[in-house]
Amino acid sequence: MNKNDCKQVLFYAAETLNERMGTMFNEENLVLPCFQTSNQEEVFEQFCKQYFPDRLTDRYKEEGYFDFHASAFIGEGKNSVDGILLRTDIERTPTMLYHILLHELAHVFCAHNELCGDSFYKRYCMDSTLSHEEDGAVNAGYAIWRELIAEVIAFEMDDNCLVIPFREKRALLRYYEEELENGDRKRGISMILCEALTSEECEMSATWNAAQKQVAGHKPFDNPLFMDMLGLVFRKLRDNLVEIDRDFILELGSLYLCLATQLEIRKLQKMLAEEK
Repeated sequence: MNKNDCKQVLFYAAETLNERMGTMFNEENLVLPCFQTSNQEEVFEQFCKQYFPDRLTDRYKEEGYFDFHASAFIGEGKNSVDGILLRTDIERTPTMLYHILLHELAHVFCAHNELCGDSFYKRYCMDSTLSHEEDGAVNAGYAIWRELIAEVIAFEMDDNCLVIPFREKRALLRYYEEELENGDRKRGISMILCEALTSEECEMSATWNAAQKQVAGHKPFDNPLFMDMLGLVFRKLRDNLVEIDRDFILELGSLYLCLATQLEIRKLQKMLAEEK
């Protein structure tokens, strides 16, 4: 797809959010720079010099920085713009691109609305306390939440997404469980929680008590830590979709760190058992 095609899909996705969530995305406040591996640093530098000069301090010259389909850039100030940096040397259908752009637009929407217009990341995720343990939990919790809420919004806005029961998600859930062992652990948690929240069992439940009964017994929610995280975000979404506070993010991050510790212990036990 060329840049014009991508731009057309972007503003179709933007119009979806404008109509359903009251956003005000338009061609004057939303930009779409496109890059390929061959010109990624050049495009990034030009884009940031024009719109996001503070992002030039990112470590974009390091290997792996551009390992993404798309990335949202959040404008600050009255006359600022938001942007989505899009990779175009990956084959994808218009339907796939539409969902990817819904996800990135959801990031933009959340960033502007999660803390009364202020930046949660800048206020709370940059060594804001005297406790390194709390800082670690807040950063982890926010990383999990921001991917989770963006994907939940994208799912709900995308009419191509279907609400299906847990039994039809088993293979996908197993895949994300493997991510916890060998890949991006925080993203794996986000996607497991998202698959649960968008399941038929959770979508059809008005209360957490009702949802918990439906989810109980399904892996990985037979693990109490997974169930506690799901309960926390389920109640949060029913109470308020986007707005967050430090206490909520700290609790989510603390549960994640407990789970990460549990996973590391299991990995060590497995290694020791194999050595015998």
